[in-house]
This record gives sequence, C-alpha cells and structure tokens, in this order.
Amino acid sequence: MASTPTTLYKLIILFCLDSVNVSLTNAVISEYILSREFTSYFNIQTALNELSDANLISSTKTYKSTYYSITEDGKETLNCFHYEINQAIKDDIKKYFKEHIGDIVEKLSTFADYTLVRKNEYKVTCNITERDTILIDLSLTVPDEKTAQSVCSAWHSKCSDIYSFAITNLIK
Repeated sequence: MASTPTTLYKLIILFCLDSVNVSLTNAVISEYILSREFTSYFNIQTALNELSDANLISSTKTYKSTYYSITEDGKETLNCFHYEINQAIKDDIKKYFKEHIGDIVEKLSTFADYTLVRKNEYKVTCNITERDTILIDLSLTVPDEKTAQSVCSAWHSKCSDIYSFAITNLIK
C-alpha cells in the first residue's frame, strides 16, 4: 500500500485510538493532530468519516461530542500497515497519551446527553464513571431542548459538587 497523506492521517488516528483503552472524542483526536501540525481540521474530519464508513472505527454521538473507538477490523488494518507511520510519530503519540491520559480520562469520565421523549419533554442523562464503574447516574425530565442543553453543559462543571452533595446527604 503506497502511503498517501490521507492514508497516513487515517493510520495516525487508528494508532491514537489503539494506544488508549478509552474512546476518544473528536476534540481529543483533533487537538493532538492539529497541535503537531500534521494536517488541517477538514482533513481530520474527512479521515474520521472514511474510517467510520469502512468500519475501522466505531462512533457514538451525544448532543455535543462524538466518541471514537477502534474496531477489530481497524486493529487488523493497523497491524498490517503500521510500518507506514514513522517511528518518531508513533513514539510521540505514545508519549502524548501517556502524559495526557489522566486529563483525557477525567474529561471523558463525565457524560451528559439528552433525548426527546415526546413533545415538550426531554430526558437528560448525566453520569460520572471511574474506571468502568458508574459513580452516579442521574436522569431528569425537562420541558424543552434549551433546558436540556443547559443541564448538559452545567453537568460537566458541577458534577463533582452534585455527587458530593448526594453522597453526603444520603449517607447521613
């Protein structure tokens, strides 16, 4: 397989996803690649879409983010073509995620999303996870999409306080 820039971007994304044991958001993947000036945001999005279309990565969408994971086919593809990625880039990816995995996991450990249940009724689901253990799972019904978005946005900054309040008041 002759390496084209697009192929290389796809392999770098696969290598990033294979280097961690968590799903990565579009923002995390883009932040790494853009910080190294490998390519443009547009090319990253194109590569992610093509990888997804080829079932080399899977994606889960929330109202605000898309989370990506490498599939078994993606791992096989990476195994066959990993040599197309320069060793210095591989080392940099490993180093970057080793140094930043704590912050990444912390950001990804809080989840908030909403769904329309019926007209004028949205279900907001918020949770905090720690190493595959759900610490709190909260569902709320709100009257409109604007409120649902507001709750989801506030969850990320206030979830620790809410969790502490709930634990403190429930175990008294």
